[in-house]
Amino acid sequence: MPTKDRTRRRFLASDVQLVVERSSEHPVEYAIVLLALRDGRWRTVRTFDNAHDPSEHHEHAYVGLEKQSPTVTYGPVNDAMYTAELKLLREWRDIVHGWEHLQ
Repeated sequence: MPTKDRTRRRFLASDVQLVVERSSEHPVEYAIVLLALRDGRWRTVRTFDNAHDPSEHHEHAYVGLEKQSPTVTYGPVNDAMYTAELKLLREWRDIVHGWEHLQ
């Protein structure tokens, strides 16, 4: 898979950010990460990626610092990236709230 060489950050709140990394080359490799600033450090709350195959998409929740087993879907990379980013933009408050209560 190509190297992720494009990064975009979007602050959703002063202590929450959405980071999108992707490759310029095909097949596109991506990671979309929801981060929360806690105790002076950015913590991963949720990730979406296709690290294993361009058409295999993983959604990883975190419990504390522990990455959980993924929910796996299959399909076109552009559709998966759009769906992941839209989910985080719409649901980030609930996702972060749930993560905080599982620590």
